[in-house]
Amino acid sequence: MPIEAGLELVRAMLRDNGAWCRLEVEGRFSVHVGWDQHLYVGSSRPCEAAPARTRALGLFPERLDASPYDFVLDQQHVQRPADADFWARLRWVVSSYRATFLEETYVRNASRWHRHHR
Repeated sequence: MPIEAGLELVRAMLRDNGAWCRLEVEGRFSVHVGWDQHLYVGSSRPCEAAPARTRALGLFPERLDASPYDFVLDQQHVQRPADADFWARLRWVVSSYRATFLEETYVRNASRWHRHHR
């Protein structure tokens, strides 16, 4: 994604314009915007100058070990084809638990997440 598009997404999330997503390069960089308009930025490399620059803008950065919006699988996931049984099980999970995440994977190990809810 071009940096300009990422910046516009973050602006829309911070302005509560109906957009919400996680911007991540797995293991390297992440940006999460919380429901409370807090911005969580993570990096695999030290960024000592970033807090000082942020304070100079009149903001109040705090160091955290992880974003509360990090997505962590609490059990091993299973890959399977999206056949009729798969969709029936997904409908059952959503009806039983009200919501679930579905990971879609495709060429070159790229993936995206879909939230299903009733």
